[in-house]
Amino acid sequence: MNIIERIRAILQGFPRINDICDAVHVDFADEEPESYGLASLGDALIAEDILGNQNRQHSFMLHSVFSAVNDYERLTNSGVLLELAQYLDSCVGYEVEHEIDGKRYTGIITKISTANGMLSAIPEENTVRGWFYQLQINADYTVEIN
Repeated sequence: MNIIERIRAILQGFPRINDICDAVHVDFADEEPESYGLASLGDALIAEDILGNQNRQHSFMLHSVFSAVNDYERLTNSGVLLELAQYLDSCVGYEVEHEIDGKRYTGIITKISTANGMLSAIPEENTVRGWFYQLQINADYTVEIN
């Protein structure tokens, strides 16, 4: 699995994922409540040693859509994003594949961090429809060139 596929699989392994959605989509979330969309924002080379081994970081934006018509629901939504962030902090050691110059190499996720978990959009005409929340995810991983 590449880093995008692996992070999606990790998200689907979140113990409460079935309480809040049926699937984690790629690049979009449905407009109806109980939907997640994982968007890839880019991959960056952080460091490379003399042998060509690499430390990389891939950034994502997780869009989630929840019902949020009252304070109770909004607090619950923020709580779920907090639980998800804490879960992701513990998800290290997963294997990923990375392609360099047409060759596939194995890497290991060393750290997953999150930021900016917040309400990002409210439907203009219908506040009963899903409200959009976002969570920025950064996945650090190594790639061994041997």
